[in-house]
Amino acid sequence: MADLSLQVNYREKRGKGYRNELFRKEMVPGVVYGKAVGSVPVEVALKPLKDVIAKGRSNIIDLTVLGPGAGESRNYKVLVKDMQYDPIKRVLMNIDFHQISMEEPIETTIPVNLTGEVKDGILQYGIREIRISCLPTEIPDAVTVSLDGLTVGDTVTVKDISVPEKVTVLEDPETVVVTVLAEHKAEETEAEGEPGAAETETPAGEA
Repeated sequence: MADLSLQVNYREKRGKGYRNELFRKEMVPGVVYGKAVGSVPVEVALKPLKDVIAKGRSNIIDLTVLGPGAGESRNYKVLVKDMQYDPIKRVLMNIDFHQISMEEPIETTIPVNLTGEVKDGILQYGIREIRISCLPTEIPDAVTVSLDGLTVGDTVTVKDISVPEKVTVLEDPETVVVTVLAEHKAEETEAEGEPGAAETETPAGEA
């Protein structure tokens, strides 16, 4: 887990016209919310925001809010809680920051990283991240699942994932992370177009 810094401005205006003005300036509206702060409207420059997001949403951000008064600033420890995108243009429209206490457990999500290669078969993905609860200082960057030795018919579920001692997994233990299918079975699943069918990878050993 990395500690990151980000500076934002207090947002005094509202409305569609002002949002469009922000977008022209390559800025994004947002909100900081939490027990200690209530709800604080902010605006943030897109480039430094993207740099922070690229390092992972499970990282704690040291957020400085400038304003509303001249020379006034406040500092909060936050996590990125939600991001809203335009469904057509896929541009970031709004961001929510969750103010946290370093002494209280929080709920967040972390990615599931896959390493190694299956013996044979094709991977079918289940979930790509898991929900956890722990102190902010205990948030791992990710959890790792090894594919080495897996073969057709093998399944890895949430209960098979190892997490640090002070981390509690909030997912259903039986939730599927990956399943290894025979190639013909994977093709049938894809052809049927079943609701919620997961994506598949190439057979082991193929790039």
